[in-house]
Order: sequence, then structure tokens, then C-alpha cells
Amino acid sequence: MRRLQMAAIYVGGFVGPFTGQALAVVLPEFAETFGISVGQAAWTMSAYLFPFAAMLLVSARLVRRIHPHRVVLTAYAVTLPMALLLLITPSWGLFLAAYATIGIANAFTTPVLQNMLRELSPPEKLGSALGTYAAMQSLGMLSAPLVSGLSSLVTWRLAFLVTAAAAAYVLIVRLPVVPPPAASPQKVVGRVRWVPTLVHMVTSFVVGVGIIGLGFLTSLQVGDAFGLGPVGRGLVVMCGGTAAFFASRRIGAMADRYGVKAVLVSSGLLAAVALSILPVAPWAWVAALAWAAAVMAAQGMQATVNLAVINAPGGSSLISTVQAFRFGGSAAAPVLFLPIYLGIGGAAFWVSAAALVLAAVAQQLVRAPRASS
Repeated sequence: MRRLQMAAIYVGGFVGPFTGQALAVVLPEFAETFGISVGQAAWTMSAYLFPFAAMLLVSARLVRRIHPHRVVLTAYAVTLPMALLLLITPSWGLFLAAYATIGIANAFTTPVLQNMLRELSPPEKLGSALGTYAAMQSLGMLSAPLVSGLSSLVTWRLAFLVTAAAAAYVLIVRLPVVPPPAASPQKVVGRVRWVPTLVHMVTSFVVGVGIIGLGFLTSLQVGDAFGLGPVGRGLVVMCGGTAAFFASRRIGAMADRYGVKAVLVSSGLLAAVALSILPVAPWAWVAALAWAAAVMAAQGMQATVNLAVINAPGGSSLISTVQAFRFGGSAAAPVLFLPIYLGIGGAAFWVSAAALVLAAVAQQLVRAPRASS
């Protein structure tokens, strides 16, 4: 049972990204179902991500005195019926409401599950544990485009059966019991260092808006450039999650060995190079490889940011706030980048690449806080 409960933590890492990306490659089909424009369909993704990101700003602090397993189980007790509602609702407005509710519930799982891993993992293996969690997030991202693309052959709604099944699994097997963050014996004491924290917030936003949130734009780019249908678009976008899935645990181990900053800065520069190549790729497989490298690097950036924050003073509360900027960026991506793409085409990816270079430079220049126990 203990192994099943530990697996439930990682399933929790999977279900949030899966649900948030489930519509990324089926926006035309989703729009047709509800009789709306593709632009409105893109806003539907933001309906999940904006409430999620907004609640992340405060979620970890709100529940810092409550046992983490109770918080997560309550969140999935809300997620399960909402996911089932997505399967049947005939109304776009009701779909938006249910999707947003799942986003709010997920804001109380993502940071709380990572705090649980901190309690359950030896300090020297925390990077690997968070890397495994990031790998499951990547699995959610990689499987969502494929599952939704294949589901669209019948109905795109079937993808949300995965969300319902994952929530049901966590509710059935439950979670390990650890103390609330406020009572944790591993709590890091000291004053919060705000300059590094602000840089981490900005970096997380750039990762969200400039890579993680651009799955839909990558889908549109390869569709326009190579004439791919929903399954082909899903396979290309899936390559990003696949690469991140296989690399995330190794990235976490590298952070344990070589340090957070080295891995973080290198990941940022790699992502910038990959996104610069994507819009000029002459073949679909080159675009797929570029997207794979970009998403893998994005997970490297986010995993090392998470590790730096959670090991710093105030990290158990700040981890949700910092991650809010990533998901806020993901939510803003369709709103910000769709008009840019419609205006300048694939060069929109170069805007993101430039932002990633700036984020990497900022991380290199800032002095990391020293954690004291």
C-alpha cells in the first residue's frame, strides 16, 4: 500500500498537465463541437490555467497548517465529478465552468504534492525525487496530445476519461501521511531572499509563456507548414513531453550533482536554440526534434527552479507562488502569442527564444540564497 500511495503522488503530478493540455491539438475540433471560433477555443485553455495560476499564488500558504493528504484528497474529490461533467456537457459555458473548477482544485495538489516529496525524500535525493515528479508532469504533457488526437477520431471528449481515472486512483489508494508544512521538522529557517525569488518568478513565467504554453502554437505551425492533421499534430507535440519524460529524472540527478544554477542556465540556453530552429525546420521530423529539445529544457529549468525554491527559507509556502508564474504564463500564451503568430508567422517562436536567453542571463547573474536548517 505504501508503494501505491507513493505512486499516487506521481499520478497527481501527471493529471494536472494532462488536463491542461488535453485541448492543445484539437482546438479546431473543439470549436466545431460548440460552434465557436478557434480563438474562443484557445481561450478555453486559459479558463483552466488562469484560475489555476491565480490560486497557486496563495494555495500553499492557505493550507500550511493542514495535513497535506487531506488537502489533496479534497481537491480530487472535486476534480472527479467535474471531469465526468466535461464528457457530457452540451454547453460551452458549462464546460468553461467545470474546466476552471478543475484548475482551481489542481492548485491545491501541485505544490502540496511537492512539499510531501520533500518530507519523504532524503535531502541528497530530493533533486531526483522532484525530477521524477517532473517526469510525470511531462508524461501528462506528452500523452495529452496523443490521447486527445486519437480521441478526436471518435470524440475529443474521451480524453477527459483519463483525468477522471487518475483522480479516482488517488481517492482509492489515498496518500502517505506527513506533517503540515508549518510543523515540518525539515522546514528551512531564515529570511526570504527576495531578489533570487523574484528572478525565479520571472523565469517560471518565461518557461510557461514561452515553451509550455506553446504546444497549441507548435500544433498550428506544423499544421500550416506540413499539412498535418490532428493525429500528426498530436504526435509532434507529444515529442516534447516524451523527451522531457525520459530526461527529467536525470536532470534532477544532475542538479543534485552539479548544482542548480549550472543546470538551470544551460537548460535556458538550450531551449532558446531549439525554439529558434523550430519555425525554419524544413521537415516535420526536424520540427518535432526542436520541440522535443525545447520542452525537455523547459522541464530542466522548472525542476531546478523548484529545487532552489523549496530548499530556501520560506520555500514550502513560496513554491506555489513561484509556480503560479509558470502556469500564469501558460494561461497567457494563447492570448499573447496567437496574435503574434497571426501577424508574423513562425517568427513568433524567436520572441520566446529571446526571452529565454534573458532569463538564463538573469539566473547566471543573481546570487542564489543559502539555505540553513
